Amino acid sequence: MPSVLAESTDLRDYVQVYQNLLSPETCERIIDWAEQQPDADGAWDGWETAKSAVSNTDNKITKFRTCHLTMMNEHRGVCVDRVEQAIRHIIETYPYFHGATAHTGLQIIRYQKGHKFEEHIDHYGGGPRILSLSIMLNHEYTGGELSFWNDKHKFRYLCAGDGVVFPSNLCFGHQVKPVIEGVRYALVTWLV
Repeated sequence: MPSVLAESTDLRDYVQVYQNLLSPETCERIIDWAEQQPDADGAWDGWETAKSAVSNTDNKITKFRTCHLTMMNEHRGVCVDRVEQAIRHIIETYPYFHGATAHTGLQIIRYQKGHKFEEHIDHYGGGPRILSLSIMLNHEYTGGELSFWNDKHKFRYLCAGDGVVFPSNLCFGHQVKPVIEGVRYALVTWLV
């Protein structure tokens, strides 16, 4: 079977920004829904303190990842059909061969003042992630930049509804810098 080669060997080309994946109104509705969720021990019940993969089978609360997350699906959430449509668009148009056909679930992640997620990769033995997708739900915060390769490639000015898509593998170390002011909301999923 022949392999599909990209025209570029610059890793930055694989990090794609999709503008206006969701409308600002859809983003606001998702945030409004999420903020009504209570604090909980599990993300399917409300806002859970996010954990990090510390091995292929174990996730723990760590100092490297400080944020909260809640899960959303067609039975629990709003505008899921619009999110699913955006994901289908990415699967069909991401310019590099990937083979993804589905996603792992919809996480709403909330980074409050001081929250961050230090440099990491998204692929690990506990999940066969191919592409990572982060859709910004707001931009009323300071700090919280998404950056790659120890700050060599940064996204500072993404608008609500813009998505960043990139391979989940070990070549794409990335982080969310600490939030300085305000609250950063993102919808995150992994394409498999």
